[in-house]
Amino acid sequence: MTYLSLPLVTAFLVFLTGLLPGLRFGGSVLLLGAGAVLVLAGGVVLGRERPRTTGGPSLPPALLVAFALAGAALGAGGNRAARDDCRARFPEGVRLTVRGVLGADFRGATEDDPVPLLPLEVTEVRAGRELIPGCGGEVRVRLPERTAPMLAGAEVVARGVWSRSSPPVTPSAWPRDPSFAGFLELRGITGSTPPSLVAHPLLTLRGRAEAHLYRVFGAHASLADALVLGRREGLDPALNTVFAQSGLVHLLAISGGHVALLAGVLLLLGRALRVPRVPVIWATIALMTLYLAVIGAPASAVRSGIMVGLGLAAILLQRPSAALPVVAASALVILAVNPASVLDPGFQLSYAGVLGILLLRGAMMKRIPAVWRHGRIGRLLVEPLVVSVAAFVATAPATAAQFGQVAPISILANLPAIPLTSLALVGIGAGALTEPLVPPLGHLFADGTGLALDLLSRVASFAASVPWGHHAVAPPQWGLWAVVAAAVLLALDAGARMRAAVRWAVAMGAAGAAFLAVPALAASHDTGLEIHFLDVGQGDAIAIRTPADRWILVDAGPRGEHFDAGERRVLPFLREHGVSRLEALVVTHPDADHIGGAPAVLRGVEVGRLVEPGLAVGKPLYLETLHTAQERGTAWVAARQGRTLSLDGVTLAFLWPVQAMLDANPEANKISAVMQLRYGSFAALLTGDADTEVEGRLVERYGDSLRSQVLKVGHHGSRTSTSDALLDAVRPELAAVSVGRRNRYGHPTPETLARLAAHHVPVVRTDREGTVSIRVAGGGNSGWRRIEP
Repeated sequence: MTYLSLPLVTAFLVFLTGLLPGLRFGGSVLLLGAGAVLVLAGGVVLGRERPRTTGGPSLPPALLVAFALAGAALGAGGNRAARDDCRARFPEGVRLTVRGVLGADFRGATEDDPVPLLPLEVTEVRAGRELIPGCGGEVRVRLPERTAPMLAGAEVVARGVWSRSSPPVTPSAWPRDPSFAGFLELRGITGSTPPSLVAHPLLTLRGRAEAHLYRVFGAHASLADALVLGRREGLDPALNTVFAQSGLVHLLAISGGHVALLAGVLLLLGRALRVPRVPVIWATIALMTLYLAVIGAPASAVRSGIMVGLGLAAILLQRPSAALPVVAASALVILAVNPASVLDPGFQLSYAGVLGILLLRGAMMKRIPAVWRHGRIGRLLVEPLVVSVAAFVATAPATAAQFGQVAPISILANLPAIPLTSLALVGIGAGALTEPLVPPLGHLFADGTGLALDLLSRVASFAASVPWGHHAVAPPQWGLWAVVAAAVLLALDAGARMRAAVRWAVAMGAAGAAFLAVPALAASHDTGLEIHFLDVGQGDAIAIRTPADRWILVDAGPRGEHFDAGERRVLPFLREHGVSRLEALVVTHPDADHIGGAPAVLRGVEVGRLVEPGLAVGKPLYLETLHTAQERGTAWVAARQGRTLSLDGVTLAFLWPVQAMLDANPEANKISAVMQLRYGSFAALLTGDADTEVEGRLVERYGDSLRSQVLKVGHHGSRTSTSDALLDAVRPELAAVSVGRRNRYGHPTPETLARLAAHHVPVVRTDREGTVSIRVAGGGNSGWRRIEP
């Protein structure tokens, strides 16, 4: 029997086929839903008139079409809900007054522990005195620093300023979760009500459980909180990074293993107490449901809860159950309730992992020598290793797509980490339950659990430190993989009469040919020039793609104590575009908002040459950049007036600085590299942080040669740049301002914007529009246009 002969599996795949286009492109929910009902009704009528045929279970075509239309209708509804959600439409800086219920405990702020973003279940939103109807849902808030500790379940009325989240460095056409559209910086709490089990029972239970964990487990409470309640606000960011790099971050999410362990413990406890099986099963289902509701019902946990619940129901009904239909049923339920869950990383990784284990484990075990499989030691080592490999293989594409990295070391790290996590979960439950009744016993459990958590952290730290244990990778090119899959299927079909070995050899050959041919065909014609002004906050980073798909990066964004634009913004953009090598990294000058991300970029991708003015300064970031370039074997080239960099028909001409200016040892902005990029008849002037004095010299020397269609506004729109003289010479058709949201400098200044307006120059800003991209048609003589996000 094939997998597609299972009705629930077929129904889910057809439903998903309809849901994804609906979620991506939208559509009329009413028409699609009505179509599903009509097709279903027609199928029922026809089914009554048609005699039944013998054979295995199958779904009639009308029912399949109905499932597809229902999926499309729900997907379109999810698209519309995300698009019209008030949280996605709030402008930057709008002042709001909200009423809501706190979704996590706030334990106060210290110098070493700043105020985290906490979830607030908002029930009422006002802009000024005007009530915004229908506006609600989870909103992330940052409480004022001097706010007294509060438990989840507390109802608050607060006023604050809305701050929009930075959009992805590569905008996606899929709808974005409105919960992460921005956050509210609270300026004051005008009223609060303590948690109440009557008013908000689930959130109040969550708050009391979280407070109890912190009281019992002390220094280990933040990790225990993440493992049991899924709250990671109090977790050390460094520890969070370690778990991510070791491939063990799934342990910090409430996953299927947590729920299955809870159900197993309850069933074993019932057997030990000799309670009849039926009441134990119903109690297990009830307590499991309550647990899922208290922690917020994350998709991965709900998946496991539904699967366990269906399995227990099959026992009660004395009916057999198959794993794949149960998986399909759980996915159908989740997506029917919330279609956008299909885009959630937790949903994707949870289902990819369980499907990988179900579909790959058996085949892999068969290929392992019997002596390894049947021995006691072999079963203890081989079975977990095979399961870990199967889960890694299945989840790697989703991990690469969602996070831009994979961690092969997790295959081995899971072997000790999963048992330690299970031990810690049992210990957390035992300590939390016994401490109020028998405090010494509860503290004994807490101490033992602390040891297990320490060992888990050490396993993660060791795995993260293993060389090549984790890799930054480009997200999968789904179009290429689709062509490869089609080539394999066609080859298998064409070779149906061949011997199996020959048939698969032909299929693999077709796959290899597709892998080579598709990129070669894509690169065989002039695809034009692309310029991307990346949204890196208050700083500059400009990525340039040549017609032959080679890349140059001008500046790498800022770096501060908690944010490295090179690691967080530039490298993800490059990986999203499949970039493994930069032909050149140009650093206009050694200020932190331009050079800060350069060391991370130099470490993250191969760089052909580092081009920068060479101002002899002892700034740590500048020295680190030079040292990293030397370690990586990157050639160094001085940026000087008159030098050019030519690549695939694109010329980057350096107009500034001159050697005399460097000899005078001026401030960094005076020697900022200025470049004119040319491609055919198209030109873009990239001015770095050059001020009006430098602009005057450029106008005097080059005059009308500065004429460019696109101008990168100097110094983020400071009033000391972008003079009238420069605008008269350049006569730009578009001005791009790379600037951070609500920056403390007031960039771009009203004076600069007024000058641009007086010259009738349209302005685009990264603080308002995110990454700004421009495409120039092949050859550079057929015009240019903005690439809409």
